[in-house]
Amino acid sequence: MSKPAPESSQSLVERDQQVVCRPWTGINEPLPIVSASGCTVTDEDGNTFLDFTSGYFVNQAGHCHPNIIRAATEQLGLAMQVSGRHLTPPVVELAERLTDVAPGKLNQIMFATGGSEANEFALKMARQKTGKKDLVCLDNGYHGLSLGVLGGCSGEKYRATAGLPDEEICKHFYRVPSPYCYRCPKQSCCELQCLDGVEAQMEARPDTAALLAEPIQAVGGIIPSESWWARLDSIRKKHNLLLILDEIQTAMGRTGSMFAAEHYGLEPDIMSLGKGISGGVGSLGGILGTPEVLANYYSGTTPTSAGNAVSAAAGVALFDTIISEGLIDNAKAMGEYFSGAVAALNDPWVGDVRFKGLLGGVELVSDRDSRDPLAKKLVLGVKDALHREGMLLTVSGLHKNVLRLQPPLSITSKQLDTFTAALSSVLPKVRDAA
Repeated sequence: MSKPAPESSQSLVERDQQVVCRPWTGINEPLPIVSASGCTVTDEDGNTFLDFTSGYFVNQAGHCHPNIIRAATEQLGLAMQVSGRHLTPPVVELAERLTDVAPGKLNQIMFATGGSEANEFALKMARQKTGKKDLVCLDNGYHGLSLGVLGGCSGEKYRATAGLPDEEICKHFYRVPSPYCYRCPKQSCCELQCLDGVEAQMEARPDTAALLAEPIQAVGGIIPSESWWARLDSIRKKHNLLLILDEIQTAMGRTGSMFAAEHYGLEPDIMSLGKGISGGVGSLGGILGTPEVLANYYSGTTPTSAGNAVSAAAGVALFDTIISEGLIDNAKAMGEYFSGAVAALNDPWVGDVRFKGLLGGVELVSDRDSRDPLAKKLVLGVKDALHREGMLLTVSGLHKNVLRLQPPLSITSKQLDTFTAALSSVLPKVRDAA
């Protein structure tokens, strides 16, 4: 029997529009991806793209890595899903791997099914331990869209999705400044003035349980200095707040360390994980805690698919792959290489290039002296033009003017050169057409 003719990308998109509800799409989205390997994805029409989203920041070792496929496939033939009352060997092994390398005294993990859920449980842990309700977060932070943690998200458009008054959503959350150094009014001499009012905020909220923060903010790639984190950590300790580090996007080598906390010497009481810890197989999250936090913790129940055996087996294989292939060192080296290559373009629209490992982005401005953000229409024009050049990426940041670039940790300098060349070509074309 002959095979049916391949379906076109346009036909697939039309079918998708009829039956799938998507939270958002952009220009040239959704892309019908039918195969993927390493740092590339291929659509139904045979067009190949470099994926600077890592499948939405989960494929640390690249798409369809053979080690991860092998581990997941073997586990599929042994056990896929068991009750949370029981265990499977890969779940125990993954827990051992994570606790062995976690910072500070984090020595146990509760598994969840994703990042938002992990943060929900992290808040439960902090509130149970302290008996307090409030959480202090950072401006520009993002911690998920589920209702309990939604108040920790800075974006009003995210909070508005709940259909509740904003004051109700944010009742037990308040924010302190994040270190957005590129837009700080005092450019020449940083004395950490952005933190000057933090103690007063904490003193005004004595029912604060913990500081919830990403060590490096994935939205817009906001990278704090060591001195900034040292001061904030000192302040929260003075006020006896627990430290919850959201490493959902920063863990597993993404920033050039296994965890971003290592860049700052931070020792969290609770750490939330998600996205990359399963190597892209299924959905897996986790909440690491210290003995003091977890001693009397009661979660109420466990998410049905938490600690899925197949995802855990893939996560163990990811650990082995990160180490054997030197992906953490590659992330660090390629981030530095990428930063230098984009900065060297010296394009008038490239305002700031910031990476820690392979987490960061390129902030586009209309004028480098004034630092005015490039208009949204033009930013999307750049994204669209890059798509036509075979580049998949997203746009983020406080002003929606940052090209968010988080490729797999296995990306090569040659592939980065391909992107840089495309950016060099695209920017003047969009500018001339404006």
